Amino acid sequence: MKGTGNKTIRVLAIYPASRGFGYAVMESPENLIDWGVKSANGRKNAVCLAQTRELIRFFGPTVLVIEDHRRKGSRRCLRVQSLLESLGRLANHEGVKVRGISPAKVRRTFTPWGAVTKHQRAVVLADRLPELAHHLPPVRKPWMPQDHWTPVFEALALAVAFLEPRDR
Repeated sequence: MKGTGNKTIRVLAIYPASRGFGYAVMESPENLIDWGVKSANGRKNAVCLAQTRELIRFFGPTVLVIEDHRRKGSRRCLRVQSLLESLGRLANHEGVKVRGISPAKVRRTFTPWGAVTKHQRAVVLADRLPELAHHLPPVRKPWMPQDHWTPVFEALALAVAFLEPRDR
């Protein structure tokens, strides 16, 4: 995706989870640069902020995309809400723009593919980005914990919701 002039937009999307966060770095919905899961124990928010600072300095994103926890549909605990606020301040301090994407915007972005659930979104993303197919989480049953790779797919969903053309 092109911004003003010939400058390429590089997106770093972060999706916090109970054990750390998933991240994705993209330059277009089809151009995945890197992805992964970062673990955090102890002072989770401080660890996540330090790891995000490293990602920002390494990848040099123009935009940090995070969930807009203030919008309807977000059900984030207080710790994660605080982390999302701190991530926004960190990005601003590092000279990176911040864009919050609501859960409703993510759902609208994936509606044309019939993807409503996290797993359905992950299937769509694995189809579009074959390098992720071997990380596709299994269908989650109510008694199962979230799969290790789910936060990566949710970070990708945030990035794609930001990067997809607005006229869909």
